[in-house]
Amino acid sequence: MRSDSRLIIAASKAITDTGKWGTGRMPRTAFPLSRSGAKAYRLGNRRWRVVTFSAAGAECRLLISYSFALFEYQAMLGVMIGDDTKVVATLEHHANHNPPWHAHLCCDPLSEIPVGIKRGPWNKRFCGTAKRYRERFPNTDGSAFNMAARFFKLGARSGQGLDAL
Repeated sequence: MRSDSRLIIAASKAITDTGKWGTGRMPRTAFPLSRSGAKAYRLGNRRWRVVTFSAAGAECRLLISYSFALFEYQAMLGVMIGDDTKVVATLEHHANHNPPWHAHLCCDPLSEIPVGIKRGPWNKRFCGTAKRYRERFPNTDGSAFNMAARFFKLGARSGQGLDAL
């Protein structure tokens, strides 16, 4: 069976921990990336949260981080491999990009994605004119969470409404 980011995003999800919002430095254990430097965990004034769930037979984590002051947003989907993570998809907003909303997706089998690295040539950048690319920038923790939940389909098939998260 092919296992890639599209399959994980579309799959029914069983959420095991919705996480709590934090600000600034994130512990390495929250979203382990063994081959990324300490900068990956120094989030400055960004708000962040990690949601854990299982989907398509994989244990996953979703790191949501944003800074309203900088108009920057990132929701990064990773598959846990032991004590490390394979990053398979990222939804981002950068005020200096046109359009500002875009996604980096890996369409290759999970077996071909290296562990511990946020982005590489296996990721492809997607942007377009669909409604999701014209969304307003989230200005609260709740709207930042809901943006990631809609894009990555948290609660869509698991019977869990977004309000329950």
